[in-house]
Amino acid sequence: MKQRVKTARGKIIDMAALGAKNEHVRAVGNVLMNARGDRLNSDGSVRVRAEDLARAAQNNKTPTQQTAISNPKPIVSNPAPVAPTQPPIVDDPQPIGKITKTREDGSKYVEIEYDDGSIETQEVTE
Repeated sequence: MKQRVKTARGKIIDMAALGAKNEHVRAVGNVLMNARGDRLNSDGSVRVRAEDLARAAQNNKTPTQQTAISNPKPIVSNPAPVAPTQPPIVDDPQPIGKITKTREDGSKYVEIEYDDGSIETQEVTE
């Protein structure tokens, strides 16, 4: 974080001094803590210090466990080419609804809605 910040009106604010001055003041938010990170009781007294929280978090870290691979695959420098797979066969969409409509000029057409969401229009010849 920058130590000194210039405001829009040109005033210089020393953020480190401001933080040090207010480190025991309750922080704004829904967590009961002060600016240092100490957890507070409902009356504002320190319940758990920030240093104790950091130490507990560090002690709870477990090192990663290395496990043996049960069936390792050999490393192949030039793998065999894989045959292209056939695209899946797609059935033609089935109509699920037909609506006859009339235009302003009096001509009629049918809107056919299919199960895949597409719509087709067909002119009605009388």
